[in-house]
Amino acid sequence: MLKSFRVNNFKSLINIDFRPSGLNLLIGPNNSGKTNLCSAINFLSWTSKAPLDNAIEFATGETWNISNVYVKDDILEIEIGCLLPYENFKIQFDYILRLLVNKDYITGKQSLILKEEVLKASGCGFDQTVLIENNNGNVKLLNESDLFKNLIPRTETFFSPTDSTVLLRLFDLETSRCANIFKKYLQSWGYFNFNLSSIRYHGVIPGGPLFSNGTNLNLVLFTLHNENPRLEKKIIEALRILEPKLDYFTFMSPKPDTIYFFMEDINHNKFSPQSISDGTLRYLAMIYLIYSAACSEDSNLIKPLYIIEEPENGIYVGHLKPLFEKIDPSGKCGQFIFTTHNPYIIDLFDSNLDGIHLMKPGNISSILIKPDVDKIKKLLDKFPLGELHFKEMLS
Repeated sequence: MLKSFRVNNFKSLINIDFRPSGLNLLIGPNNSGKTNLCSAINFLSWTSKAPLDNAIEFATGETWNISNVYVKDDILEIEIGCLLPYENFKIQFDYILRLLVNKDYITGKQSLILKEEVLKASGCGFDQTVLIENNNGNVKLLNESDLFKNLIPRTETFFSPTDSTVLLRLFDLETSRCANIFKKYLQSWGYFNFNLSSIRYHGVIPGGPLFSNGTNLNLVLFTLHNENPRLEKKIIEALRILEPKLDYFTFMSPKPDTIYFFMEDINHNKFSPQSISDGTLRYLAMIYLIYSAACSEDSNLIKPLYIIEEPENGIYVGHLKPLFEKIDPSGKCGQFIFTTHNPYIIDLFDSNLDGIHLMKPGNISSILIKPDVDKIKKLLDKFPLGELHFKEMLS
């Protein structure tokens, strides 16, 4: 579970310290930095899956304006703390990533060069033990298996290219079990801003989990249909709040590169994504994420962190309350971060005030505010939470 996320000199974010709970709502006016914070979290996840320049492009869609234009600093910093399961124990991981933002003054493009990367672990025999230390590509990697055998741990030294993190290049070996747990945790994070034309796409795009825009929803559901019918049944039952006649999912694959997904009613009438409402499809994608994150009660499994932008788009707000109620606010079944401008969505968080995070625009940097919960509770007697936000009474 992510405990802290600090980012410095990333777009509009200067020394922002974000401390999420299990269920979070990120609110604030336009250009306040909400999407930039989500992009910074998404970027860190991508650094465990791709080289740095690819990671920044996947996370933000560009290679310009990576650092804050108002601050003459070329170092981008990200620091996180998280608590993750290891066998029957919990390990606290602390990770620091410092990158040089290098600008090409001819093209205006920016590239990233790794300057420092440090991963430390505490618990289960570790005490702020350095698992990875990377300075300008000069790497020290701890042999963790020695530590578990009560031997003096050896350290492997080598050079790694500065266009990527050591985590990206880390092999899944006994000697780096805990470091790989942290890597897999970063890789489990997901950012979602669903595009309706993408969700309706019927082509087959190979890949792992659900894509950011929902393009491979058909393949994800087809895989679920074949591999986990119990989870599929739960999703169908939850979806009946929008589609009460829904009975089951069916699929046709006339060609290897095509999968057609249908919702069928009890009379075998088929409805394709083209004839299903936007709200139903977005609700389906979100309920899949919520249920798939919580599908295992095994406390030793890594639970993901998901960011979902503006969940209310196309969905009747009355249907979102039962959706949010399916999320465990403790974070034991995954962490969720939602962004919104909708006062009715904000109202749904009046029983989860610890998860409210407010962003405001500043002169040169976004400002992140954690509202005073006790103060809000008193104000809720006079105004609903959404109105408190628009009256600017939360800060």
